[in-house]
Amino acid sequence: MVSLVPKTYTSRLKDFIGRRTTPTGLTPDDGIRYWQERLLLVFIFIGTVLGLFVYLPSVALSIKEGLWSVAVADTIIYAWIVILFFRRSIPFAVRAVTVSLISYIFGMVLLLTIGPFGGGPVWLFAFPVMVAILLGLRISLMALAVNAGTLIIIGILLQFSIMQWDYSATNPVEKWIVISLNFLLLNSIVTISIALISGGIQGLLKRQKSMLASLEKSEEKFRVLFEFAPDAYYLNDFQGTFIDGSRTAEELLGYKKEALIGKNFFELNLLSPDQLPKALELLGKNLEGKETGPDEFILNPKSGEPVVVEIRTLPTEIDGQNIILGIARDVSKRKQLETSLHRAQKMEAMGLLAGGVAHDLNNILSGIVSYPELLLMDLPEDSPLRKPIKTIQESGMRAADVVDDLLTIARGVATGKEALNLNTIVTEYLESPEYQELDKTHSFVNFETELDPDLLNMTGSPVHTNKTLMNLVVNASEAIEGAGTVTISSMNRYLDEPLKGYEDVHTGEYALLSVSDDGSGIAPKDLEKIFEPFYTKKVMGRSGTGLGLAIVWNTVQDHNGYINVESSEKGTVFYLYFPVTRKDVANEKEKIPLETYLGHGEKILVVDDEERQREIACGILTKLGYNPEAVSSGEEAVEYVKENAVDLIVLDMVMPKGINGRETYQQITKIRPGQKAVIASGYAKTKEVDIAQELGAGKYIKKPYILEKIGIAVKEELEK
Repeated sequence: MVSLVPKTYTSRLKDFIGRRTTPTGLTPDDGIRYWQERLLLVFIFIGTVLGLFVYLPSVALSIKEGLWSVAVADTIIYAWIVILFFRRSIPFAVRAVTVSLISYIFGMVLLLTIGPFGGGPVWLFAFPVMVAILLGLRISLMALAVNAGTLIIIGILLQFSIMQWDYSATNPVEKWIVISLNFLLLNSIVTISIALISGGIQGLLKRQKSMLASLEKSEEKFRVLFEFAPDAYYLNDFQGTFIDGSRTAEELLGYKKEALIGKNFFELNLLSPDQLPKALELLGKNLEGKETGPDEFILNPKSGEPVVVEIRTLPTEIDGQNIILGIARDVSKRKQLETSLHRAQKMEAMGLLAGGVAHDLNNILSGIVSYPELLLMDLPEDSPLRKPIKTIQESGMRAADVVDDLLTIARGVATGKEALNLNTIVTEYLESPEYQELDKTHSFVNFETELDPDLLNMTGSPVHTNKTLMNLVVNASEAIEGAGTVTISSMNRYLDEPLKGYEDVHTGEYALLSVSDDGSGIAPKDLEKIFEPFYTKKVMGRSGTGLGLAIVWNTVQDHNGYINVESSEKGTVFYLYFPVTRKDVANEKEKIPLETYLGHGEKILVVDDEERQREIACGILTKLGYNPEAVSSGEEAVEYVKENAVDLIVLDMVMPKGINGRETYQQITKIRPGQKAVIASGYAKTKEVDIAQELGAGKYIKKPYILEKIGIAVKEELEK
């Protein structure tokens, strides 16, 4: 313990000296000003501490020899130094001038009392030197001038014997002049040199400080650009080891900067094995001093969700180290948009094809669907022909359903939309013959439901929503090999963030329908294609047309909804989001009796470019009690109504060889204002139909013609 005492005292002494000789409010970054203040404090500290050992014997000697003026001067000077030691608040300039003047005054007192061989010249010599150190060149030149003037005055006093020193010397004036000149020469050289060095150091420190400030500002700008750039910036060496990374790089890769530095992309498994040769090739180009990019890579960040990036690299040098500056741009969203656009273009092309095929098929199917209905009306209930004719009609209707699917792909949902509840759709489907057949053929599959009893309603087409559900359930059951479970669920969901595959979603409430299976899942390469028309992985002849999921996609799109698919080796889930409505579901419509839509001999003009369609329409209208006439083009219809009045026109919308249905109706209304009409088409409802209805046309009916459908439409329009 005793051995620690000296160290403790030494440490305290060092701390005391450090505090008394270190400027307050200044740092070394303040340049020469800091060092001038510190030197002044050192001068004062030395003057206070060591000056005491000079002051006491000096005063004692002065009193002994009767030099009271020297004793008084010594006392005043030392007292002032002590005051300066304790009063650091006195301005620097005042303290610097005072300390310098003390040197001058002390030198003069010694010179006048003791003579040139005492300490006076030394103190005079120190006077301008101290001024040069503390106050700079200009003030030090003034101090030199004071010294020169002092020496001249003393020479004059010696010349006229006004002042004499107590020693004998020949030629004292001449000797004084020589001594003074040598003194001034040496004093000037030392003072000016110190002043110039001090000024040079001060200028150098200012420039250095300015350069450092500029460099720091430049580095700060670079750091801000580096950190906050929208692209991911990173630095790595030629072995691929990370040196630094921006915030965007952290967000992109999912790693903090500290976790990245010191590791390379091999260790972090950022690239799949098949991409490594390409990465090494680009690294080799960097070694040759070449820039690379943009090159596309798929990164595997910490989150596990692959990210598509375009990377540019630039070999450069920072702080003498050869490194690579890399810039990675996340193009995942752009790729998604390109994929969506490509899919939309493909769907549009397929839709045009499907639309054309559907139109032709509808014309062909009209005979298969419509004539059996007319035949059945004339056959007695016990006729053996009723069953085969009804089978023909049902087959035609199933074929018409396929055509309806094609039209859905081509133009969207054609039928009207109404308030409905997905729970009702699910319940009705599970009671349908289609489900009963599926349950029988897939007896190894267990079908379960998880329906939210408080599910909100949606606005949609019951026919297409039902078909969407049916397609998803069929696909789910066929995805299971062996025993498994298909689950149909419904729930309310609030969406406020994007879904996979969508750039944006409308925030709000949605009715969610999901169909899941525990099959083997869908391969990632197939996920992007499953909604394309005619794309199927099913065994030829087993089931399906390849339209099922295309119908699902188009139905969801047409209902302003969203679809999300999650698939793995444990199974697949389809999530369908439909915007909710606060409207109530209408009561179920009862079947309308035939008598309510029979005619009473009203004259009806059928306009259609297909002869078979004209025959079918006229046959049905005749059965319903109307008096039909038929023409084969829009031009013939216009000429007909010029000469003949009709109660109603059944107008085909698409007639490629002449004017279409809308143009025909537009010309007819000029001849017969307010002319009643019903629009028919094998296509889905188009903008031309909307325009015709705005002009005054009535209901739109889709071919093939069915007795009830055309009968109700004609009756309602006639009764307006």
